[in-house]
Amino acid sequence: MSVSSPGPVPTPVPTFTAGTPVTAKTKASATDPSDKAKTAINADFDTFLKLLTTQMQNQDPLQPMESTQFVAQLASFSAVEQQIRTNDQLGSIFGALSTGNANLAEWIGREVRAPQSADFTGQPIEVDVTATPGADRTVLVVTNDFGREVSRTPVDATSGSVTWDGTDSLGTTVADGRYGFRLDSYDGDALLGSDTGRVFAPVEEVRIVDGSPMLVVGDGTQLALDEVSAVR
Repeated sequence: MSVSSPGPVPTPVPTFTAGTPVTAKTKASATDPSDKAKTAINADFDTFLKLLTTQMQNQDPLQPMESTQFVAQLASFSAVEQQIRTNDQLGSIFGALSTGNANLAEWIGREVRAPQSADFTGQPIEVDVTATPGADRTVLVVTNDFGREVSRTPVDATSGSVTWDGTDSLGTTVADGRYGFRLDSYDGDALLGSDTGRVFAPVEEVRIVDGSPMLVVGDGTQLALDEVSAVR
């Protein structure tokens, strides 16, 4: 006994592959190519779902499509979408490089002065500071890597630079490690303001973060280019 199919002829489902460009009929505009790609991928995905739903509704109940076919096609479409996102990220990197930052690699190995902590290895550290206008005295405050204060020394900051000799408040040389610096400015006993000390540190890496170049120094601190006040 033969059994005839009660349903209509199945509608073919389009197959999307990662190596095949996915297009959609969209209104021409002067938008960025990546925006056009995202618009196209969204339109194509909506079309894909509609066709897939139609196929499922009209498939032969005696020969239904395997679920693995659905999964494979969705995975292929996902791969295309992921490629679009990757292209967007690469675009932001190329954009940063094309705006006068093409030689970012030249920063690596150079020393930059910026608001940051410094490695103490037994040698004095020069700290660039700015006193608050109207101050009659200034104090250099040194903190360890845990944020604890290790010394508080009156200094003359009129030259814009002071030197820390590596000793704590008792005059004992501190252990090697990273230390931060702050200049407190006073008028009598009143604190007028504090300025984060700027020291030199070597650049170990350059990263593109949100489309902008960032310099990575020894302790992992990321510095924007406009934070750098000197290079050597």
